[in-house]
Amino acid sequence: MTTHLSRYPLMWGETPLHRLHGLERMTGLEECWVKRDDLTGIAFGGNKVRKLEYLLGDALAKGCDTVITGGSPQSNHARLTAACARRAGLEAWLCFAGKHMGIQQGNLLLDHILGAEMKTTGVYGSEPLLEEMEKWAEEARQKGKKPYVIPVGGSTPIGDYGYKRAWDVLLDQLSEVGAHPESIVLAVGSGGTLAGLLAGKALRPAPIKLIGISVWLKADELTRVVVRMANDLLAFLGSDRRLSAAEVHVEDAYIGKKYGVPSDAGNEAIRLLARSEGLFADPIYTGKALAGLLDLFHRCRIGSRVLFWHTGGTPALFTHAHSFAREG
Repeated sequence: MTTHLSRYPLMWGETPLHRLHGLERMTGLEECWVKRDDLTGIAFGGNKVRKLEYLLGDALAKGCDTVITGGSPQSNHARLTAACARRAGLEAWLCFAGKHMGIQQGNLLLDHILGAEMKTTGVYGSEPLLEEMEKWAEEARQKGKKPYVIPVGGSTPIGDYGYKRAWDVLLDQLSEVGAHPESIVLAVGSGGTLAGLLAGKALRPAPIKLIGISVWLKADELTRVVVRMANDLLAFLGSDRRLSAAEVHVEDAYIGKKYGVPSDAGNEAIRLLARSEGLFADPIYTGKALAGLLDLFHRCRIGSRVLFWHTGGTPALFTHAHSFAREG
């Protein structure tokens, strides 16, 4: 069925894979690689671009002229959807959780510059927000538009296929450079990126453990979400293979106070990465994931050969500048 997926190219080639020698020296890691999906080629980059290549391809194939999606006012997914929609010649409507947008900084500032249509909903959670998106889509249809609704995070079988494909690309890159990581660690929010990678691994096995660092949900709930998404994708691809909960490894000890709030450990990991590599993580997703990677290594829960999948999100550094200004 993959041959029938329409793809709208958004990335300028494949993202780099390179070694973090400075971080190795400062942490004791034997081998630490980074997959640079912060360099996916548009609007500060990020993992959602891989999903949007297929989601927008589907929207264009169906003759749609407007893309509707949602998230928090500082959503990376919303920012990248707006930017990618503009490149594809589509309008972008963004439906935000909560009653207030907050300061016009970070992703929200970029949404304004991109000229996206935006509104708050007063609701919270993926399902209530999807209901609001569907209502807005009906209003768009009444105005003669052809809307295409993308759920929070772009986590659908079509979107998640982008990360099934990314798994195949990564294995080829690892072979080219002779790298043999024991674990891959990445930040997980809505779950689609991890689900796509797990589906890819199910179809093309490799002796590498995928570990998701939750920035939002508790481990048991996130595991259920990821299993469902991965199995939906496998079914969509025509495979009989199915994942069990035992094959999904997620950690929820690094969320901090709550989703969207920086953590001390995450901010310290951001400084460490910046000062050892000149590479920036963000305080909501990748900083917390890197903090999790380092803690798991220091507690001997993962080995010393690792790969950190950088999923982007750096505009959040500016939204949360205050959390760094008061620290060293």
